[in-house]
Amino acid sequence: MARLLLLTAGTEGDVRPFVNLAARLVARGHEVGLAAPAGDAGMVAESGARHLKLAIDFRDMARQGQAHAAGLPGLIDRLARAGTLTRVADALFDTMARGRSFRPDAIIAHPKYTGAADLAQALQVPWAQVALLPCIAPTAVVPNAALFARDMGPWANRASYCLTPLLARPLAGRTDRWRAEILGLPPRRKAPPPAARLVLNAFSTALLPRIDDWGPEVATTGFWRAEDDETADTGLPIEAAAFATRATARRRPLIHIGFGSMSGVDGNGVARSLARAIERADVAALVTTGWGGIDGRALDRLAGDRVLVLDRMPHARVFPHVDLVVHHGGVGTLATGLMAGRAAVICPWGADQPFWAARAVAGGYGLRGPGLRQLAAGGLGTGDRLGRTIRRALRHGPLTDTARRIGRRLRAEDGAHAAMLAIEDMLRGG
Repeated sequence: MARLLLLTAGTEGDVRPFVNLAARLVARGHEVGLAAPAGDAGMVAESGARHLKLAIDFRDMARQGQAHAAGLPGLIDRLARAGTLTRVADALFDTMARGRSFRPDAIIAHPKYTGAADLAQALQVPWAQVALLPCIAPTAVVPNAALFARDMGPWANRASYCLTPLLARPLAGRTDRWRAEILGLPPRRKAPPPAARLVLNAFSTALLPRIDDWGPEVATTGFWRAEDDETADTGLPIEAAAFATRATARRRPLIHIGFGSMSGVDGNGVARSLARAIERADVAALVTTGWGGIDGRALDRLAGDRVLVLDRMPHARVFPHVDLVVHHGGVGTLATGLMAGRAAVICPWGADQPFWAARAVAGGYGLRGPGLRQLAAGGLGTGDRLGRTIRRALRHGPLTDTARRIGRRLRAEDGAHAAMLAIEDMLRGG
């Protein structure tokens, strides 16, 4: 059995897949070190991995609107101007330096760890890069989803993947100092680090069909869910169940609205738009406010008995009991909704969300609503538009039929197991 160092950073959508993979690897008999934010200690402990704590609170950054932006270039620019980029980079470098003492046989890294290749070079071990969306392995079929939403044609699609490494350019000097002072390596230009032996696409071919121009070093595994995760439906919480019963009695369709960790927008404006949309669509809505994207008090005041506002609620617990899911387009939320057999109305903000919104529309299991920034700007017109989109989604049976069909495929996949097998093959030199 091997010693494996897993490196992840970000909010729950970045950390949870690595935790699930770590649990599989530990159960297999591997010794696993998992670098993750300090606030995720409980999650990591459940996996059985050793926790290398990363001293950055990405949840706090998200609340301040720093952890999300309109694509990675916007994020890099905002972090650089805020003085946060170097602080995050230094924390990642420090965590990787501590990872050396784990003496791993291989490294499996999130793209935020731009120094993972350097660490692998110093330790003389293979490494794998993880893509939670198509942004690492070039292809002519779809564009780099971290930067672009729509097909730009074969040449431009493939060229767009060259932009991902350029995003680390602001850190070039810091990287070389870290290589010299901590790893004892010459600058990258004199001794380039090795390419990843393996690229693990931690998403499903059910959402992005098999891409033939990816080589054998690219493995699209499916989503990395927990071994016992069958979108476990333990029923709605008591308050939510009572609300659902009242909605049924009033013959109102029940929907869920939530924008996860999206923040940094006018939550009051979002609440005004949502209240109008809920009234226009004549629905009842379970609303989770997340980290500030929705002003729950304002929405409760504006929408009255049509809404039940909660802080957080497990998606797998609520989605099977609603007729439609309205969300920001995070791929984890999208997949959970599909596994519950629910179509989506997507109101994207940035990063990969417009890409997955476009995939949902093209795949026939979702509609695109106004973007989160448009909702924040408020106005009756935006709320009316979202309301009409919700009504259209509820009345369009094929959307739900397609969602159920794709959901069955997703439930049949075991992405974490497939990733584990690919890592073991890499260790054998395959």
